[in-house]
Amino acid sequence: MTKSEIKNYHRVIGYVNLSLSVMHLIFSRNSDISGRLFEAILINLGYHMLYYYFALIYKLTTKVRLLNKFNKVALLIMLKLFAIFGILGSASFGILTIFDAIDSSKLHELFGICIPFGMFLGANSLLRDIQEESQSFMA
Repeated sequence: MTKSEIKNYHRVIGYVNLSLSVMHLIFSRNSDISGRLFEAILINLGYHMLYYYFALIYKLTTKVRLLNKFNKVALLIMLKLFAIFGILGSASFGILTIFDAIDSSKLHELFGICIPFGMFLGANSLLRDIQEESQSFMA
């Protein structure tokens, strides 16, 4: 996936996330309207914050990477491990969310299913940035 494809997926899944949040607000009857509104806001914040948390780490570490060659190599390795952890964590988070909602018969928890996708796309964006720098570093 390229960076532009990741951004397009983020936008499309963001719209799906917004529509699921609105559906949760309208159709869920597990709490009063203020509780459902709070849950809808949390679902949207969780999706976007996890995406930007992983996607912006690369830009925020630029000054440290420019100090010397050791910092650049060591930080790229740590960021790559962090991105891989994010991808694996998003997969396990998504699977656990689905199985927990089905097992406990709380299907309204599935309205937050887009949150792991935000984590996956952010980690994939971080991994893409690292691979681009590694290719320019090796060349």
